[in-house]
Amino acid sequence: MTENIFLYLYKMMLFKPWKSYFYALLIHPTEAKVLIISRDEYYCLPCVEINKNIGFDNFQAIKDGMERKLGISINVLHYASYKVEKEQRKIQGTYVLEQHNPTEEIQVGTWCDRVVPALWADRQAVESLSFIYPEQKSIIEKYLIDLESDTIPKLRPPWAQSGWFSEASAWVEEQLEKLEYQQITPVEYLRSWSISCVLKVETTAGTIYLKAASTFLPLFCDEPIVTAELASLFPNHMPTVISINRQRHWMLLEDFGKPIGGNVSLQVQQDIYRLFAQIQIQSVEQRDRLLSIGCLDRRLDILQSQIAPLINDENSLSELSAAEIEQLHKLAPKLKNLCSQLASYKIPETLVHGDLHLNNVALHKNNYLFFDWTDSCISHPFFDLFELFLESNQKSLFGRLKGLWKRKSQERLRDRYLSQWTEYEPKERLLEAWNIAKPLCALHHAVTYQNMIPSLEARAKQEVNALPYLLREIIRSG
Repeated sequence: MTENIFLYLYKMMLFKPWKSYFYALLIHPTEAKVLIISRDEYYCLPCVEINKNIGFDNFQAIKDGMERKLGISINVLHYASYKVEKEQRKIQGTYVLEQHNPTEEIQVGTWCDRVVPALWADRQAVESLSFIYPEQKSIIEKYLIDLESDTIPKLRPPWAQSGWFSEASAWVEEQLEKLEYQQITPVEYLRSWSISCVLKVETTAGTIYLKAASTFLPLFCDEPIVTAELASLFPNHMPTVISINRQRHWMLLEDFGKPIGGNVSLQVQQDIYRLFAQIQIQSVEQRDRLLSIGCLDRRLDILQSQIAPLINDENSLSELSAAEIEQLHKLAPKLKNLCSQLASYKIPETLVHGDLHLNNVALHKNNYLFFDWTDSCISHPFFDLFELFLESNQKSLFGRLKGLWKRKSQERLRDRYLSQWTEYEPKERLLEAWNIAKPLCALHHAVTYQNMIPSLEARAKQEVNALPYLLREIIRSG
Protein backbone atom coordinates (compact mmCIF):
# COMPACT_ATOMS: atom_id res chain seq x y z
CA MET A 1 0.00 0.00 0.00
CA THR A 2 2.79 2.42 1.00
CA GLU A 3 4.72 1.60 -2.19
CA ASN A 4 1.62 2.36 -4.26
CA ILE A 5 1.22 5.74 -2.57
CA PHE A 6 4.87 6.62 -3.22
CA LEU A 7 4.54 5.48 -6.84
CA TYR A 8 1.44 7.63 -7.26
CA LEU A 9 3.20 10.66 -5.75
CA TYR A 10 6.25 10.06 -7.96
CA LYS A 11 4.07 9.92 -11.06
CA MET A 12 2.26 13.07 -9.99
CA MET A 13 5.61 14.86 -9.68
CA LEU A 14 6.91 13.41 -12.94
CA PHE A 15 3.77 14.10 -14.95
CA LYS A 16 2.55 17.22 -13.21
CA PRO A 17 0.17 18.99 -15.62
CA TRP A 18 1.17 22.31 -17.11
CA LYS A 19 -0.56 25.48 -16.01
CA SER A 20 -0.53 28.68 -18.06
CA TYR A 21 -1.45 31.99 -16.43
CA PHE A 22 -2.07 34.91 -18.77
CA TYR A 23 -2.64 38.45 -17.53
CA ALA A 24 -4.59 40.94 -19.63
CA LEU A 25 -3.10 44.37 -20.15
CA LEU A 26 -6.26 45.70 -21.79
CA ILE A 27 -5.99 49.17 -23.29
CA HIS A 28 -8.91 51.59 -22.99
CA PRO A 29 -10.41 52.26 -26.45
CA THR A 30 -9.93 56.05 -26.32
CA GLU A 31 -7.80 56.97 -23.29
CA ALA A 32 -4.35 56.16 -21.90
CA LYS A 33 -5.75 53.75 -19.32
CA VAL A 34 -5.64 50.02 -18.61
CA LEU A 35 -8.11 47.74 -16.85
CA ILE A 36 -7.14 46.55 -13.36
CA ILE A 37 -9.06 44.64 -10.70
CA SER A 38 -9.10 44.99 -6.93
CA ARG A 39 -8.31 42.14 -4.56
CA ASP A 40 -8.88 43.49 -1.04
CA GLU A 41 -6.35 46.34 -0.68
CA TYR A 42 -4.24 45.27 -3.65
CA TYR A 43 -4.61 45.36 -7.42
CA CYS A 44 -3.65 43.18 -10.34
CA LEU A 45 -4.38 42.60 -14.00
CA PRO A 46 -7.27 40.30 -14.99
CA CYS A 47 -6.02 36.72 -15.35
CA VAL A 48 -7.06 33.63 -17.29
CA GLU A 49 -5.77 30.18 -16.33
CA ILE A 50 -5.39 27.46 -18.97
CA ASN A 51 -4.51 23.88 -18.02
CA LYS A 52 -2.09 23.43 -20.91
CA ASN A 53 1.39 24.41 -22.03
CA ILE A 54 0.53 27.41 -24.21
CA GLY A 55 3.38 28.75 -26.34
CA PHE A 56 4.10 32.48 -26.47
CA ASP A 57 2.94 32.59 -30.10
CA ASN A 58 -0.41 30.83 -29.63
CA PHE A 59 -2.45 34.02 -29.74
CA GLN A 60 -5.72 32.30 -30.59
CA ALA A 61 -5.74 30.21 -27.39
CA ILE A 62 -4.99 33.34 -25.36
CA LYS A 63 -7.61 35.36 -27.25
CA ASP A 64 -10.28 32.69 -26.71
CA GLY A 65 -9.56 32.44 -22.99
CA MET A 66 -9.51 36.21 -22.49
CA GLU A 67 -12.77 36.73 -24.40
CA ARG A 68 -14.55 34.16 -22.25
CA LYS A 69 -13.36 35.91 -19.10
CA LEU A 70 -13.83 39.52 -20.18
CA GLY A 71 -17.06 39.03 -22.09
CA ILE A 72 -15.88 41.18 -25.01
CA SER A 73 -14.12 40.57 -28.32
CA ILE A 74 -10.43 41.45 -28.21
CA ASN A 75 -7.29 41.40 -30.35
CA VAL A 76 -3.97 40.25 -28.93
CA LEU A 77 -1.15 42.65 -29.84
CA HIS A 78 1.94 41.15 -28.21
CA TYR A 79 3.27 39.93 -24.91
CA ALA A 80 4.89 42.38 -22.50
CA SER A 81 6.43 39.51 -20.53
CA TYR A 82 6.56 35.74 -20.91
CA LYS A 83 8.27 33.30 -18.56
CA VAL A 84 8.46 29.50 -18.50
CA GLU A 85 9.22 27.66 -15.25
CA LYS A 86 9.97 24.13 -16.45
CA GLU A 87 10.46 22.55 -13.04
CA GLN A 88 7.15 23.96 -11.83
CA ARG A 89 5.57 23.27 -15.24
CA LYS A 90 4.17 26.77 -15.13
CA ILE A 91 3.92 29.58 -17.68
CA GLN A 92 3.20 33.21 -16.88
CA GLY A 93 2.63 35.85 -19.51
CA THR A 94 1.31 39.39 -19.65
CA TYR A 95 -0.32 40.19 -22.99
CA VAL A 96 -1.28 43.58 -24.38
CA LEU A 97 -4.86 43.54 -25.69
CA GLU A 98 -7.16 45.93 -27.52
CA GLN A 99 -10.94 45.82 -27.81
CA HIS A 100 -12.00 44.57 -31.22
CA ASN A 101 -15.32 46.41 -30.89
CA PRO A 102 -14.92 49.56 -28.73
CA THR A 103 -18.69 49.77 -28.12
CA GLU A 104 -18.82 46.49 -26.18
CA GLU A 105 -18.95 46.72 -22.39
CA ILE A 106 -16.92 44.47 -20.11
CA GLN A 107 -19.13 42.11 -18.16
CA VAL A 108 -17.88 42.74 -14.64
CA GLY A 109 -17.91 39.60 -12.55
CA THR A 110 -17.71 37.10 -15.43
CA TRP A 111 -13.94 36.86 -15.40
CA CYS A 112 -13.23 36.13 -11.74
CA ASP A 113 -14.11 33.42 -9.27
CA ARG A 114 -15.95 36.10 -7.36
CA VAL A 115 -17.28 39.51 -8.27
CA VAL A 116 -14.55 42.07 -7.67
CA PRO A 117 -14.33 45.78 -8.45
CA ALA A 118 -12.67 46.75 -11.72
CA LEU A 119 -11.53 50.14 -12.91
CA TRP A 120 -9.80 51.86 -15.78
CA ALA A 121 -6.60 53.33 -14.34
CA ASP A 122 -4.31 55.98 -15.80
CA ARG A 123 -0.62 56.28 -14.89
CA GLN A 124 -1.18 58.55 -11.91
CA ALA A 125 -3.70 56.11 -10.43
CA VAL A 126 -1.39 53.15 -11.02
CA GLU A 127 1.49 54.93 -9.29
CA SER A 128 -0.62 55.41 -6.15
CA LEU A 129 -1.82 51.80 -5.88
CA SER A 130 -0.25 48.68 -4.39
CA PHE A 131 -0.11 45.61 -6.63
CA ILE A 132 -0.15 41.94 -5.70
CA TYR A 133 2.62 41.40 -8.25
CA PRO A 134 5.01 44.41 -8.24
CA GLU A 135 6.39 43.49 -11.68
CA GLN A 136 2.91 44.11 -13.14
CA LYS A 137 2.97 47.67 -11.88
CA SER A 138 6.28 48.30 -13.67
CA ILE A 139 4.96 46.80 -16.91
CA ILE A 140 1.77 48.88 -16.76
CA GLU A 141 3.62 52.13 -16.00
CA LYS A 142 6.03 51.63 -18.88
CA TYR A 143 3.21 50.88 -21.29
CA LEU A 144 1.16 53.88 -20.18
CA ILE A 145 4.16 56.18 -20.67
CA ASP A 146 4.36 54.99 -24.29
CA LEU A 147 0.59 55.47 -24.71
CA GLU A 148 0.67 59.00 -23.32
CA SER A 149 3.51 60.02 -25.62
CA ASP A 150 2.02 58.11 -28.58
CA THR A 151 5.35 56.31 -28.90
CA ILE A 152 5.66 53.03 -30.79
CA PRO A 153 9.01 51.29 -30.26
CA LYS A 154 11.04 51.42 -33.46
CA LEU A 155 11.49 47.64 -33.70
CA ARG A 156 7.89 46.67 -32.97
CA PRO A 157 6.43 44.80 -35.97
CA PRO A 158 3.18 46.11 -37.53
CA TRP A 159 1.08 43.12 -36.38
CA ALA A 160 1.95 43.93 -32.74
CA GLN A 161 0.41 47.40 -33.08
CA SER A 162 -3.12 48.60 -32.42
CA GLY A 163 -5.53 48.32 -35.35
CA TRP A 164 -3.44 45.91 -37.44
CA PHE A 165 -5.58 42.80 -36.93
CA SER A 166 -8.76 44.61 -37.97
CA GLU A 167 -7.07 46.00 -41.10
CA ALA A 168 -5.59 42.62 -42.03
CA SER A 169 -8.91 40.83 -41.46
CA ALA A 170 -10.74 43.37 -43.62
CA TRP A 171 -8.21 42.90 -46.44
CA VAL A 172 -8.54 39.10 -46.23
CA GLU A 173 -12.34 39.29 -46.41
CA GLU A 174 -12.18 41.75 -49.30
CA GLN A 175 -9.84 39.45 -51.26
CA LEU A 176 -11.98 36.38 -50.54
CA GLU A 177 -15.06 38.15 -51.87
CA LYS A 178 -13.18 39.36 -54.94
CA LEU A 179 -11.86 35.84 -55.63
CA GLU A 180 -15.32 34.33 -54.98
CA TYR A 181 -14.36 32.26 -51.95
CA GLN A 182 -17.22 31.64 -49.52
CA GLN A 183 -16.07 32.45 -45.98
CA ILE A 184 -17.28 30.14 -43.19
CA THR A 185 -15.48 31.39 -40.06
CA PRO A 186 -14.07 34.71 -38.86
CA VAL A 187 -10.38 35.40 -39.43
CA GLU A 188 -8.30 33.90 -36.61
CA TYR A 189 -4.70 33.86 -35.44
CA LEU A 190 -2.62 30.82 -36.31
CA ARG A 191 0.73 32.09 -35.05
CA SER A 192 2.16 35.48 -34.14
CA TRP A 193 5.67 36.31 -33.01
CA SER A 194 8.46 38.79 -33.68
CA ILE A 195 9.35 37.32 -37.09
CA SER A 196 5.93 36.99 -38.70
CA CYS A 197 2.20 36.70 -38.17
CA VAL A 198 -0.04 34.08 -39.77
CA LEU A 199 -3.84 34.33 -39.79
CA LYS A 200 -6.29 31.74 -41.07
CA VAL A 201 -9.90 31.61 -42.19
CA GLU A 202 -12.08 28.65 -43.13
CA THR A 203 -13.83 28.73 -46.51
CA THR A 204 -15.81 26.25 -48.57
CA ALA A 205 -12.56 25.66 -50.50
CA GLY A 206 -10.54 24.89 -47.35
CA THR A 207 -8.32 26.94 -45.06
CA ILE A 208 -6.92 30.19 -46.46
CA TYR A 209 -3.84 31.72 -44.81
CA LEU A 210 -2.57 35.27 -44.57
CA LYS A 211 1.13 35.62 -43.83
CA ALA A 212 2.73 38.91 -42.89
CA ALA A 213 6.51 38.68 -42.66
CA SER A 214 9.04 41.14 -41.36
CA THR A 215 10.30 43.77 -43.78
CA PHE A 216 13.14 44.98 -41.57
CA LEU A 217 15.15 41.83 -40.80
CA PRO A 218 18.34 42.11 -42.86
CA LEU A 219 18.65 38.53 -44.16
CA PHE A 220 15.00 37.93 -45.02
CA CYS A 221 13.83 37.67 -48.61
CA ASP A 222 10.80 39.27 -50.27
CA GLU A 223 8.75 36.23 -49.27
CA PRO A 224 5.46 36.92 -51.11
CA ILE A 225 7.23 37.43 -54.44
CA VAL A 226 9.69 34.56 -53.92
CA THR A 227 6.89 32.17 -52.89
CA ALA A 228 4.81 33.12 -55.94
CA GLU A 229 7.81 32.58 -58.24
CA LEU A 230 8.62 29.20 -56.68
CA ALA A 231 4.98 28.19 -57.06
CA SER A 232 5.21 28.96 -60.78
CA LEU A 233 8.38 26.85 -61.06
CA PHE A 234 7.24 23.96 -58.86
CA PRO A 235 3.41 24.15 -58.75
CA ASN A 236 2.98 20.71 -57.17
CA HIS A 237 5.37 21.39 -54.31
CA MET A 238 4.79 25.00 -53.24
CA PRO A 239 1.81 26.83 -51.72
CA THR A 240 -0.37 28.69 -54.21
CA VAL A 241 -0.31 32.46 -53.68
CA ILE A 242 -3.76 33.85 -54.53
CA SER A 243 -3.19 37.50 -53.61
CA ILE A 244 -0.33 39.81 -52.61
CA ASN A 245 -0.32 43.21 -50.96
CA ARG A 246 3.11 44.56 -51.90
CA GLN A 247 2.86 47.64 -49.71
CA ARG A 248 2.03 45.64 -46.56
CA HIS A 249 4.19 42.63 -47.43
CA TRP A 250 1.16 40.34 -47.10
CA MET A 251 0.34 37.22 -49.06
CA LEU A 252 -2.79 35.09 -49.14
CA LEU A 253 -2.21 31.36 -49.57
CA GLU A 254 -4.54 28.58 -50.67
CA ASP A 255 -5.09 25.58 -48.41
CA PHE A 256 -2.01 23.34 -48.58
CA GLY A 257 -2.68 20.85 -45.80
CA LYS A 258 -1.11 20.59 -42.37
CA PRO A 259 2.59 20.24 -41.46
CA ILE A 260 3.61 16.59 -41.39
CA GLY A 261 5.82 17.08 -38.30
CA GLY A 262 8.61 14.85 -37.06
CA ASN A 263 6.56 11.77 -36.16
CA VAL A 264 6.64 10.23 -39.62
CA SER A 265 8.40 7.15 -40.92
CA LEU A 266 11.98 7.16 -42.11
CA GLN A 267 10.72 6.30 -45.60
CA VAL A 268 8.58 9.45 -45.69
CA GLN A 269 11.55 11.54 -44.57
CA GLN A 270 13.76 9.95 -47.23
CA ASP A 271 11.17 10.79 -49.88
CA ILE A 272 11.05 14.41 -48.68
CA TYR A 273 14.83 14.92 -48.72
CA ARG A 274 15.12 13.24 -52.12
CA LEU A 275 12.42 15.53 -53.51
CA PHE A 276 13.98 18.62 -51.98
CA ALA A 277 17.35 17.78 -53.57
CA GLN A 278 15.59 17.54 -56.95
CA ILE A 279 14.02 20.98 -56.42
CA GLN A 280 17.45 22.41 -55.55
CA ILE A 281 19.01 20.83 -58.64
CA GLN A 282 16.25 22.16 -60.91
CA SER A 283 16.72 25.60 -59.32
CA VAL A 284 20.36 25.86 -60.41
CA GLU A 285 19.27 27.27 -63.78
CA GLN A 286 16.96 29.74 -61.98
CA ARG A 287 19.61 31.32 -59.71
CA ASP A 288 19.80 34.67 -61.47
CA ARG A 289 16.02 34.91 -61.66
CA LEU A 290 15.63 34.10 -57.95
CA LEU A 291 18.30 36.63 -57.00
CA SER A 292 16.59 39.30 -59.08
CA ILE A 293 13.23 38.88 -57.32
CA GLY A 294 14.47 38.97 -53.73
CA CYS A 295 16.36 35.81 -52.78
CA LEU A 296 19.50 36.91 -50.97
CA ASP A 297 22.97 36.12 -52.25
CA ARG A 298 24.65 34.10 -49.50
CA ARG A 299 27.15 32.14 -51.53
CA LEU A 300 30.43 30.82 -50.13
CA ASP A 301 32.53 33.87 -51.00
CA ILE A 302 30.09 36.02 -49.03
CA LEU A 303 30.11 33.57 -46.11
CA GLN A 304 33.90 33.90 -46.03
CA SER A 305 33.58 37.66 -45.61
CA GLN A 306 31.11 37.21 -42.72
CA ILE A 307 33.42 35.15 -40.50
CA ALA A 308 35.41 38.05 -39.00
CA PRO A 309 32.34 40.22 -38.24
CA LEU A 310 30.71 37.27 -36.47
CA ILE A 311 33.60 36.17 -34.27
CA ASN A 312 34.41 39.78 -33.32
CA ASP A 313 30.82 40.68 -32.42
CA GLU A 314 30.78 41.01 -28.62
CA ASN A 315 26.99 40.83 -28.41
CA SER A 316 26.89 37.59 -30.40
CA LEU A 317 29.57 36.01 -28.21
CA SER A 318 28.16 37.23 -24.88
CA GLU A 319 27.02 33.78 -23.70
CA LEU A 320 30.29 32.03 -24.59
CA SER A 321 33.19 31.53 -22.19
CA ALA A 322 36.56 33.18 -22.75
CA ALA A 323 37.98 29.78 -23.76
CA GLU A 324 35.21 29.25 -26.33
CA ILE A 325 35.76 32.72 -27.80
CA GLU A 326 39.47 31.98 -28.11
CA GLN A 327 38.68 28.71 -29.90
CA LEU A 328 36.44 30.55 -32.36
CA HIS A 329 39.16 33.08 -33.12
CA LYS A 330 41.66 30.29 -33.74
CA LEU A 331 39.19 28.59 -36.08
CA ALA A 332 38.74 31.65 -38.33
CA PRO A 333 41.53 30.79 -40.84
CA LYS A 334 40.34 27.18 -41.01
CA LEU A 335 36.73 28.24 -41.64
CA LYS A 336 37.84 30.49 -44.50
CA ASN A 337 39.86 27.63 -45.94
CA LEU A 338 36.89 25.27 -45.63
CA CYS A 339 34.78 27.72 -47.68
CA SER A 340 37.40 27.57 -50.45
CA GLN A 341 37.60 23.78 -50.22
CA LEU A 342 33.83 23.37 -50.46
CA ALA A 343 33.72 25.74 -53.44
CA SER A 344 36.26 23.54 -55.25
CA TYR A 345 33.73 20.73 -55.58
CA LYS A 346 31.42 20.76 -58.61
CA ILE A 347 28.28 20.95 -56.47
CA PRO A 348 26.49 24.12 -57.67
CA GLU A 349 25.21 26.75 -55.29
CA THR A 350 21.46 27.00 -55.61
CA LEU A 351 18.16 27.59 -53.81
CA VAL A 352 18.36 27.20 -50.02
CA HIS A 353 15.19 27.21 -47.92
CA GLY A 354 17.00 28.45 -44.81
CA ASP A 355 14.69 26.81 -42.25
CA LEU A 356 14.09 23.32 -43.61
CA HIS A 357 12.46 20.95 -41.13
CA LEU A 358 9.44 18.69 -41.16
CA ASN A 359 7.14 21.31 -39.64
CA ASN A 360 7.70 23.39 -42.78
CA VAL A 361 6.61 20.53 -45.04
CA ALA A 362 2.97 19.62 -45.72
CA LEU A 363 1.24 16.78 -47.53
CA HIS A 364 -1.46 18.01 -49.90
CA LYS A 365 -3.17 16.03 -52.65
CA ASN A 366 -0.47 13.32 -52.39
CA ASN A 367 2.32 15.85 -52.92
CA TYR A 368 4.82 17.22 -50.43
CA LEU A 369 4.77 21.03 -50.25
CA PHE A 370 7.55 23.20 -48.83
CA PHE A 371 6.46 26.45 -47.20
CA ASP A 372 7.78 29.32 -45.06
CA TRP A 373 10.45 30.69 -47.42
CA THR A 374 11.33 33.72 -45.27
CA ASP A 375 15.03 32.75 -45.00
CA SER A 376 15.44 31.61 -48.60
CA CYS A 377 18.66 32.48 -50.40
CA ILE A 378 21.19 31.27 -52.93
CA SER A 379 23.95 29.37 -51.17
CA HIS A 380 25.45 25.91 -50.84
CA PRO A 381 22.62 23.34 -50.95
CA PHE A 382 23.98 21.29 -48.04
CA PHE A 383 23.36 24.21 -45.66
CA ASP A 384 19.67 23.27 -45.68
CA LEU A 385 20.39 19.92 -44.01
CA PHE A 386 21.26 21.25 -40.57
CA GLU A 387 19.06 18.69 -38.81
CA LEU A 388 21.08 15.88 -40.40
CA PHE A 389 24.34 17.31 -39.06
CA LEU A 390 23.14 17.40 -35.44
CA GLU A 391 24.71 14.95 -33.01
CA SER A 392 23.35 13.80 -29.67
CA ASN A 393 25.42 14.44 -26.50
CA GLN A 394 23.15 12.49 -24.16
CA LYS A 395 25.09 10.80 -21.35
CA SER A 396 22.53 8.27 -20.07
CA LEU A 397 22.48 4.77 -21.53
CA PHE A 398 19.00 5.35 -22.97
CA GLY A 399 20.13 8.69 -24.37
CA ARG A 400 23.20 7.15 -26.01
CA LEU A 401 21.14 4.34 -27.55
CA LYS A 402 18.62 6.87 -28.82
CA GLY A 403 21.48 8.97 -30.20
CA LEU A 404 22.94 5.94 -31.98
CA TRP A 405 19.58 5.20 -33.62
CA LYS A 406 19.26 8.85 -34.62
CA ARG A 407 22.73 8.87 -36.22
CA LYS A 408 21.88 5.76 -38.25
CA SER A 409 18.67 7.42 -39.44
CA GLN A 410 20.54 10.63 -40.27
CA GLU A 411 23.06 8.66 -42.34
CA ARG A 412 20.28 7.01 -44.33
CA LEU A 413 18.59 10.36 -44.93
CA ARG A 414 21.93 11.91 -45.91
CA ASP A 415 22.64 9.09 -48.37
CA ARG A 416 19.19 9.43 -49.97
CA TYR A 417 19.69 13.18 -50.31
CA LEU A 418 23.24 12.88 -51.70
CA SER A 419 22.18 10.20 -54.19
CA GLN A 420 20.47 12.96 -56.19
CA TRP A 421 23.73 14.88 -56.64
CA THR A 422 25.83 12.17 -58.31
CA GLU A 423 25.63 13.90 -61.70
CA TYR A 424 27.97 16.52 -60.21
CA GLU A 425 30.35 14.41 -58.10
CA PRO A 426 30.80 10.70 -57.29
CA LYS A 427 29.53 9.43 -53.94
CA GLU A 428 32.97 9.49 -52.29
CA ARG A 429 33.53 13.15 -53.10
CA LEU A 430 29.97 14.03 -52.09
CA LEU A 431 30.69 12.55 -48.66
CA GLU A 432 33.92 14.57 -48.48
CA ALA A 433 32.00 17.73 -49.31
CA TRP A 434 29.34 16.82 -46.74
CA ASN A 435 31.93 16.61 -43.96
CA ILE A 436 33.49 19.91 -45.02
CA ALA A 437 30.04 21.54 -45.03
CA LYS A 438 29.24 20.53 -41.44
CA PRO A 439 30.86 23.47 -39.56
CA LEU A 440 30.02 25.83 -42.42
CA CYS A 441 26.34 24.92 -42.15
CA ALA A 442 26.39 25.99 -38.48
CA LEU A 443 28.30 29.12 -39.52
CA HIS A 444 25.71 30.01 -42.16
CA HIS A 445 22.86 29.77 -39.65
CA ALA A 446 24.85 31.59 -36.95
CA VAL A 447 25.22 34.55 -39.32
CA THR A 448 21.44 34.50 -39.82
CA TYR A 449 20.83 34.81 -36.07
CA GLN A 450 23.61 37.36 -35.63
CA ASN A 451 21.83 39.66 -38.06
CA MET A 452 18.32 38.86 -36.83
CA ILE A 453 18.69 39.51 -33.09
CA PRO A 454 19.59 43.25 -33.18
CA SER A 455 16.43 43.89 -35.23
CA LEU A 456 14.10 42.56 -32.52
CA GLU A 457 12.59 44.26 -29.51
CA ALA A 458 14.37 43.43 -26.24
CA ARG A 459 11.37 41.44 -24.99
CA ALA A 460 11.36 39.28 -28.14
CA LYS A 461 15.03 38.28 -28.27
CA GLN A 462 14.26 35.18 -26.17
CA GLU A 463 12.26 33.83 -29.12
CA VAL A 464 15.42 33.32 -31.19
CA ASN A 465 18.03 32.02 -28.75
CA ALA A 466 19.89 29.52 -30.93
CA LEU A 467 23.03 31.60 -31.56
CA PRO A 468 25.15 30.30 -28.61
CA TYR A 469 24.29 26.74 -29.62
CA LEU A 470 25.27 27.37 -33.25
CA LEU A 471 28.58 28.95 -32.25
CA ARG A 472 29.36 25.91 -30.09
CA GLU A 473 28.48 23.67 -33.04
CA ILE A 474 31.09 25.52 -35.10
CA ILE A 475 33.68 24.89 -32.38
CA ARG A 476 32.71 21.24 -31.94
CA SER A 477 32.69 20.35 -35.64
CA GLY A 478 35.32 22.79 -36.90
